[in-house]
Amino acid sequence: MEKFKRLKSITVLYVEDSKFLAKATLRVVENYFNKVYVAYNGQEALELLQKHKNEIDIIITDLIMPVLDGIEMIELIRKDGYSIPIIITTGYDDALALEKIIELSIEGFLSKPIDTVKLLERVNTVVDSLFVKRELATKKEMIDKDIIYSETDENGIITYVSKPFERISGYTKEEFIGKTHSILKDKNTSASLYTDMWNTLKSSRQWQGELTNRRKDGSSYTINSIMSPIYFRDKLIGYSAACIDITELKNKSRELEVKSKLAAMGEMISMIAHQWRQPITSFGMISSNLQLDLMMDELKKDVLEENLNKIDQHVKYLSKTIDIFRDFLKETKQKEEFMMKESIEEAVLAIKEQCANSNIAINIDNRCVKFKMNTFKDGLIQAMINILTNSKEALIRNKVAEAKINILCYEDSKSVYITISDNAGGISEEILHNIFTPYFSTKVDKNGAGLGLYITKTIVEETLDGVLSLKNLENGVEFTIELLK
Repeated sequence: MEKFKRLKSITVLYVEDSKFLAKATLRVVENYFNKVYVAYNGQEALELLQKHKNEIDIIITDLIMPVLDGIEMIELIRKDGYSIPIIITTGYDDALALEKIIELSIEGFLSKPIDTVKLLERVNTVVDSLFVKRELATKKEMIDKDIIYSETDENGIITYVSKPFERISGYTKEEFIGKTHSILKDKNTSASLYTDMWNTLKSSRQWQGELTNRRKDGSSYTINSIMSPIYFRDKLIGYSAACIDITELKNKSRELEVKSKLAAMGEMISMIAHQWRQPITSFGMISSNLQLDLMMDELKKDVLEENLNKIDQHVKYLSKTIDIFRDFLKETKQKEEFMMKESIEEAVLAIKEQCANSNIAINIDNRCVKFKMNTFKDGLIQAMINILTNSKEALIRNKVAEAKINILCYEDSKSVYITISDNAGGISEEILHNIFTPYFSTKVDKNGAGLGLYITKTIVEETLDGVLSLKNLENGVEFTIELLK
């Protein structure tokens, strides 16, 4: 029958002193089971159980038997630590004996003569429970072997830790039990994080986040943890925590961040050097012209003032490029309020000379004047400089006639948008999805580090909490920076 199909995975030890009854019963039920071992007294049953203890799932036994009766056999089985389910088939009705049998944790009774359907139903009920226990045991074994897991009571006192938890922390289970997780507290994890965690858990919600913990030997490790309240009959009885070790991942992320920073510094220095050449050349020309006028006694006041103003403009420009570079290296920055056009003009200043020398027009939409921002100004300027530099280099590399860069600003109910577009020919659709990937470069000579746009995306999305996107236009590309109001 379909409802008994799970029994096919079960091995049974059937104990019955009547060979005739045993044979008759087996003829009906044995095909429902994976295998049936038969014993004709309690002693034989114990020997078979010892021999096949890893196979036998259920014992079906008579009570009144020669050599060793059913009660004595069950007592010895329980004494040896076996928790195997036992079903008794008997016509025995001694109340005291039955009370004693119940104390031995029996799963059920069946009266003789045996009704085979009732027997299968009883075994099926036991099997349901058995499967649940097996599943729980399997999961517990998996947790204990493979998952960084712990449980506490409702006060946060540790009641259980898995072996991986012991391994990663350096503490033994015995050292954990009865203590709180504060034994692992690391100074790099803020107190506010713990406060948020407990507030979330006490409001009957699951908490997920990263924690840096300290091992017994003093070293630190980082985990991503999911913590949940544990309830029994609607009453809070404790908390569970399942964790993943992300220490190596965090280390690699920090390593990439350092490499990115160093590479970005290299690009910034190269860019500054490139941007300084024109003003320095201008200084030389102005100086030479003034010296020549002075030697020829032809130096006029208005010419001197004009050249001094040019020098002043160039000095301010050089100073600004240094400020941008210095601010890029700062680890701690503060948000500030500023006008959008002001930041755009500062970003444009970084490439203005080169664009003028290469006949690249830069158009700033008038709508940019009205937008006021409150964010990390230097980060936004750096992001725009990187995008503008990318467009400028593409226009020069592709020798575009009537080259131009357009900067547009607009808004909706939630965000302010800055778009920077060019007419440099666009980017192949095959590589468009790789543009923000670290160490990927479109430059043919491969002199680029391939980090400029990756760093730009990092600045916009991690520092500014915005979104940076890119799409091809008919004859160029358009970068869009989206910043929440």
